[in-house]
Amino acid sequence: VGGEKVAVIPIKGTITLNGGSTLLSTTVSGNEIVEKIKDADADNQIKAIVLEINSGGGTVLGSKVVADALKETEKPTVTVITEYGASGAYWIASQTDLIYADDLSFVGSISVLGSHLEFAGLLEDYNVTYRRLVTGEYKDIGTPYKEMTSDEESLIMERLEGIHNYFVQDVALGRNMSVENMEELADGLFYLGYEAKELQLIDEIGNRDDAIAKAEELAG
Repeated sequence: VGGEKVAVIPIKGTITLNGGSTLLSTTVSGNEIVEKIKDADADNQIKAIVLEINSGGGTVLGSKVVADALKETEKPTVTVITEYGASGAYWIASQTDLIYADDLSFVGSISVLGSHLEFAGLLEDYNVTYRRLVTGEYKDIGTPYKEMTSDEESLIMERLEGIHNYFVQDVALGRNMSVENMEELADGLFYLGYEAKELQLIDEIGNRDDAIAKAEELAG
């Protein structure tokens, strides 16, 4: 039928909830991607959706809102990973029906990062004092201006583990794998495309054209 289309939605750069720009990276808004998915879903001429991903991930919520939006569409969805489809970007990809990637794409890195710099020693060297004024014991937890206590580190790790477990369970569900098998792959390591296919993190080796052709096939 003339006029039937496949929507191609690019996801490039660091994924944050509202986008913006940083000195170190290009960012893309999770909310804007969600709107594009919803628009494609509502357009009767669009019969399938292809996500073209080149991203090393981003913030938890920025990635989650896109992953959640993909669960709501009943149209066929296909991802093609170009250079990178890692961390939160892979979380998004895992919620589509099929994933394509190049042999040498970076795929996976299923894990959560909460590391940061601390300047307490540097401040001490320059005789600078961090004057701590808080009304709650943990109000300044994670500040770079004082050394983190073992208690504070444990509390933050508990929360990172909570996010990690949610991440792993959602990806496992999207990929039709057991949580146990996915957990074995969730050590933060990225895999090359051909390795990812063997591990069932992707479905096929291919490029943008292959993904679009598959989307057309799935849409009939």
